[in-house]
Amino acid sequence: MSEYLAAFPLGFLLSFSFGPLFFILLETSISKGIKHAFFTDLGVVFSDLIFFSIAYFGASKLITEDNQAALFVLGGVLLTAYGAVSFINTKQKREKIEKGKAIEEKSLFSFPVKGFFLNIINVAVLFFWTGVLLLIGPKFEMSPIKIWIFFALTVATYLSVNLFKYYLASKLKSKLNDLVLIKIKQGLNILVFVFGVFLIYKGV
Repeated sequence: MSEYLAAFPLGFLLSFSFGPLFFILLETSISKGIKHAFFTDLGVVFSDLIFFSIAYFGASKLITEDNQAALFVLGGVLLTAYGAVSFINTKQKREKIEKGKAIEEKSLFSFPVKGFFLNIINVAVLFFWTGVLLLIGPKFEMSPIKIWIFFALTVATYLSVNLFKYYLASKLKSKLNDLVLIKIKQGLNILVFVFGVFLIYKGV
């Protein structure tokens, strides 16, 4: 069992990776509640599963020096596009609130899609899981069972820590009005956009 201990600090580290997704998940838990944030996280975990599978079945063939830059640019373009579109949509919501109009609530099942999309377009996550696999693979002698148990423990730790974070963040909801939450979301959209520009710059 001691060989799996590294999965717990790794899951904790994942939970506190201060990228745009970290803040978006917290904002979701504040504005929508724990359930919506958790459903968003399910989408994130599913995309992590895809990335880890790619890494396991031969990421070294996909990630070469020739196409690393292109992957960064592609991810950056998608992130900037998401940030820009989300900024416009949030601005429209703010205008509706200021005019006293009701805002249509999104379906709960749209949140996993959001989490999946935001994580899958961040190619840095693929590099992360590839690095993890390169570290733990030799340790486990590339045993499929041991490697996937390690991944499952990491993800379980990540979700457990996040649920606690969401519980604490949701307590702030009663102290914030809709306009303040909209401003927070706008700030996050700008953060996503800037992160996307950084990825493009890194790729170029």
